[in-house]
Amino acid sequence: MAKNPKDFPRIYYGWVIVVAMIFIGATSATVAGPIFGFFIEPMQNDLGFDNTVFGLANTGRMLAAAFGGLFIGKLLDKHGPRVMLAVAGAVSALAIMSLGFFHPAWWLIGVFVITGLVGVQGQAPFYTGPSVAKWFIRKRAKALGILSMAAPLGLIIGFPVVQWIISNFGWRSGWVSLGVAAIVIILPISLLLLRRQPEDIGLLPDGDTPNQDVADGQEASPPTPSEHQWTREEAIRTVAFWRLTLTFSLFVFATSSMAFFRLPFFTDQGMNVSTIAIAASTAQIPLFLGAATISRQVSVVGMERLVGINLLLLGVCFLITLASTNTFMMFAAFFTFAWATNAVGTLQGILYASYFGRQHAGAVRSAALTTTLLFAGISGPLAGRIADVTGDFKYIWWPTIGVLVVAALLVATTKPPAREAKAPVEVDG
Repeated sequence: MAKNPKDFPRIYYGWVIVVAMIFIGATSATVAGPIFGFFIEPMQNDLGFDNTVFGLANTGRMLAAAFGGLFIGKLLDKHGPRVMLAVAGAVSALAIMSLGFFHPAWWLIGVFVITGLVGVQGQAPFYTGPSVAKWFIRKRAKALGILSMAAPLGLIIGFPVVQWIISNFGWRSGWVSLGVAAIVIILPISLLLLRRQPEDIGLLPDGDTPNQDVADGQEASPPTPSEHQWTREEAIRTVAFWRLTLTFSLFVFATSSMAFFRLPFFTDQGMNVSTIAIAASTAQIPLFLGAATISRQVSVVGMERLVGINLLLLGVCFLITLASTNTFMMFAAFFTFAWATNAVGTLQGILYASYFGRQHAGAVRSAALTTTLLFAGISGPLAGRIADVTGDFKYIWWPTIGVLVVAALLVATTKPPAREAKAPVEVDG
């Protein structure tokens, strides 16, 4: 017999998952995100590394993540993120901490390979988005919009704090501090709070209650809409999957070099490093408004068109960056980059889940991310090599604007895949 609504918790546990993933995503964005740019110049000064070394490190992480993602997605669907994220967080934390004590060029690249292999990069997209998507259908855009607060939260704190640690205690202490933060935050949250899907604890998506046995005077929740549950094998045979994947591959190709090298770029332009940290941190503040309104934006504009608009805004960011000659333009570059990248990243999760369902969200998303990260892996060393040879990033960033325009046109004309003529697959409890 179905449970009485009185037996269900007042706060739907899916929102607990969202909050837990915000803290995990924020930590991951700090540990394995654009903050790495603050380490480039001091490590170059102390160790003599050139830009190519840092580009190769980023490529190593992306290629390792592309390989590891082939397995992470299916394991996530089967076992959930609880133990997987705890192990990934611990391994990444220890690897990051080791850079404070052991730092030849090959080990720098090796550490990035390790973090990529276990899927901890950016805000851990292999784990966070697919895990949250399993708990929602009608409220998915809202939930993933709230989840998008993770990176801004981490970077608002991380940019100034890491820059302060490096300036006062050195870059070695910076690496150790990041590793300690990962252990303290990711491990306990993962083990104590995370669960695989609502059915595992007797709940339904969106916090809905069963239609049967409803208490007197209380209405049942509106029926949860059914959605076709595409397997990874089915999804990759659709045109829509590859159009989305190419779009987001071009997106990460563009953003990887900018996120990686914009901090030393602005330093070379004569900007004060503390001012850069303030710009990078405050640029995250408007993203909370974006997170709170993403569901409304989607309903008014449409998912595909909204992605296209933000890709064009990212192209504007590249123009501002290349033309930056003063602090105001630098701030404008940081603000447009933060808004556009966070919006596209959030909409990416919404699109894949909306197109292909939640049951195999981990496997489908990991297949897409594997391809996407191959593009990202090319971007870092290519930009670094071009900058080393020419002395300027403009020779890679100008063509990138054209790449973003192509991506915007591609996604704006993409439509959901046609469903097969069979009943939706029931989610296993």
